[in-house]
Amino acid sequence: MIKKIISIKNTGKFRSFTAKGDINFNKMNIVYSENGKGKTTLSNIFRSLHEQSGELVIGRKTLGGVGEQSIDILIDSTKHQFKNGKWLSKPEFEIEIFDSLFVSENVYSKFVEHDQKKQLYLFTVGKTGVEKAKQLDQIDIDIRKANQKKKELEIDIKTGIEGVLSVEDFIGLPNKENLDNEIDENQRLLKAQSKEGELKAKPQLSNVNLPSFDKSKFEINLIGQTMNNVLDRAEEITKNHIKNKLDKDGQKWLEYGVGKMSDDTCPFCQQNTTNVEVVHAFKSFFSEEYKKALQVIDNLWNAFNQKCSVDKLLSFQNAIHTNSELLIFWQQYITLPTIVKFNIEEINDTWQKFTTQIKELIEAKKQSPFEAVQLNDTANQIIDKYHEVLTIIIEYNNSIIELNKVIDERKASINQTVFQNTAVALQRLKNTKLRYEANKVQTIAEYTTLLTAIQKMNNNKEKIRVELKEYTEEVFKKYEHRINYHLSQCGASFKVADFKSSFLGGKPSSNFSLTINNVAVQLGTEKTPQATASFRNTLSEGDKSSLAFAFFLAKLETDQDVDKKIIVFDDPISSLDNHRKRYTADQVVGYTNRARQVIVLTHDIFFARTLWEKYTEKRTYLSQLCIKREGVSDSTIDIWDIEEETRSDYFQGYFQLAEFLEGKSSNLRAVAMSIRPLIEGNLRIRFPQDFKSNEWLGDFIGKVRESTFDPLIKMKPHLLDLESINDFSKRFHHDRDPFANAEPINEIELESFVKRTLEIIRGVHNVVAV
Repeated sequence: MIKKIISIKNTGKFRSFTAKGDINFNKMNIVYSENGKGKTTLSNIFRSLHEQSGELVIGRKTLGGVGEQSIDILIDSTKHQFKNGKWLSKPEFEIEIFDSLFVSENVYSKFVEHDQKKQLYLFTVGKTGVEKAKQLDQIDIDIRKANQKKKELEIDIKTGIEGVLSVEDFIGLPNKENLDNEIDENQRLLKAQSKEGELKAKPQLSNVNLPSFDKSKFEINLIGQTMNNVLDRAEEITKNHIKNKLDKDGQKWLEYGVGKMSDDTCPFCQQNTTNVEVVHAFKSFFSEEYKKALQVIDNLWNAFNQKCSVDKLLSFQNAIHTNSELLIFWQQYITLPTIVKFNIEEINDTWQKFTTQIKELIEAKKQSPFEAVQLNDTANQIIDKYHEVLTIIIEYNNSIIELNKVIDERKASINQTVFQNTAVALQRLKNTKLRYEANKVQTIAEYTTLLTAIQKMNNNKEKIRVELKEYTEEVFKKYEHRINYHLSQCGASFKVADFKSSFLGGKPSSNFSLTINNVAVQLGTEKTPQATASFRNTLSEGDKSSLAFAFFLAKLETDQDVDKKIIVFDDPISSLDNHRKRYTADQVVGYTNRARQVIVLTHDIFFARTLWEKYTEKRTYLSQLCIKREGVSDSTIDIWDIEEETRSDYFQGYFQLAEFLEGKSSNLRAVAMSIRPLIEGNLRIRFPQDFKSNEWLGDFIGKVRESTFDPLIKMKPHLLDLESINDFSKRFHHDRDPFANAEPINEIELESFVKRTLEIIRGVHNVVAV
């Protein structure tokens, strides 16, 4: 049990707190604190101690504080210390805390998220379920590590393997005797068979060619046509005349003049040109017949150069060279038929003489287009020699055809499958030898052991998952029942349904839906449209608070070790109405009989009073404490007299109004007369220096209206409500209205002002005297 918070240094509002001797905790503890004084800091300290999370305390380090954070808490007879960012020891018991952090982490924030469903699962299933869930998590971690190790071992095992072979097949290779001898024999056999494969891939010989030549057709082109009145030397005479007598435009000028000659008369001088050779040359040079004759000769020249280009000879030589190399290869494996031999040098010489001779003949024809050019004996001999070469090439190609037939027969006799089988057999033998090397044997043994372990972990994981599923189904069924019981007792108009677990993403989580007016409403997500009914738009804040508290109570009820735990309630009544507050108080007090210790932190003075009254018979086990201001901005923990602070008349006035709203009071005049005293009592407690006992609500309103300093200036936002309530309530008091007893009361109007009165009281909790 927590007996004493000895000291808190540089944490939140507790800059330098050291407890007095009589500030002790008891079995039941009511700790009152206005908002902003350190209530949440104290709750976080308890959570940090329980979770051993230094971050929860470090995150609340006093801003501007000097020195290190430190906390000393006496639990039973042991002092637990927070120093250097961590707790130096951990209590033997657990602390269950209901606060805003519990709600946001385990139930909802704006809506119910997946992380909250996972946390909800963990606290729902309790210690037994959490242990099994932790086992699942640890097994998952172990399996991931084992699988990573498995991949590393597989890489080691595969190193050196020839060909495509799985790890499983490699491990399964059986050992053999005389393995080295078998490997040597297969290597010799494969070497012999490898030549067969080379033969299969080796190409045949190719035909070779040189350009053909039609001697008769060539002679016809050389003879050509003879034409009258066309001078063979026309081009030479014309060009010399232009060069010697005219300028660069002379040819155009002459062509124009010849075009104007309709007879043998010069178009320029009218002289007769019948016997003028140069004019005859002009006519021949510019005639269409002459141009056509020259074009024929040019075509002959171009055709020969293209057909008998040097590339043709080079291609021929390359083909001969390639065939010669193939002959050298194939003669090792087949009997060669008779192959025609070539004298390359003689062929080259014949080619050179032949092409030179033909070009000379074409050039001679070009010089005298209309003069027949005859083949002389030398030209005939050269052409005949070239034809002999072409004949030899034909014979050579015929012999190549026969040779390729023999090569085809040899390739057909090759059985490539035998070679492949031998290669595979040799590869398997080498892999078998590798498989039983010492380092591989050791790696495989480690790998095999790991596989067994992984299989065992997977089996165990499935076993625990099934056990956890069966356990959670039973727990969740009871849990749903208890949640709905508490919701019903709180007067909630909804309940939870389909409370169940799932393993989405491999991690256990919980899920549920709501039932409102017998209609199922899904929880939804942040992406659920606002127009669709879901958790965030169907429940009021009070409903959500009741749901979260019901979850917490159901957790405690299913906890078999609750008698060993400290339970902390931090503001468990946020947004609750009076009936739900009283039910909450009943539940809190009830756990003082079951739990090791109960600590309640609250900012609601009336809730504190309610708890105090319900614990009347056991006051010796009750500590009444408060967190209050010390100095300008610091806080301290001190003794708090609930009875004195709440004052009986004031407290009764509060419940007079609360019970009226709940339909439990029909004395409308008594309710109306309780409004002003209740507000005045509340304000005198909060502002004892500014609101004297002999002053009335109107006096206080005047001070607030004229104030320019704290704390009254902070009351200005509430001024309008205070004025309205004062105007309404003074009608029912004799000091203000002598006819108060006869003043008629409108119940609807009264209800409105009662609500505003209670809202004012709640709303000024954060407005405190400086």
